[in-house]
Amino acid sequence: MSEDRICQGYKVIKSERVGLVEVVLAHNPKAPSPYVTWKAYAHSNFQDFAYGNYFSSLERAEADFQRRTAELRESARPPVPRHKPDSHNRGGGR
Repeated sequence: MSEDRICQGYKVIKSERVGLVEVVLAHNPKAPSPYVTWKAYAHSNFQDFAYGNYFSSLERAEADFQRRTAELRESARPPVPRHKPDSHNRGGGR
């Protein structure tokens, strides 16, 4: 069984890692804004949370979690070549 991850009284209820960055969704029912999304980084072994977005509803926090993870996946994609190499020229000469 894994250990609960808690930061500032918020318990991580969902997380997704993309490369060296993790996005977490956390909950603290006693906080004025009980939901938060944060980023954590490999250099801190994913233990320090930063760049928090706070929410009063789970629905809005979940939407932000999805947006942030989608942004990470998009930025992690390799660049798409602007044009395909000429497949007709195979170096055979004339």
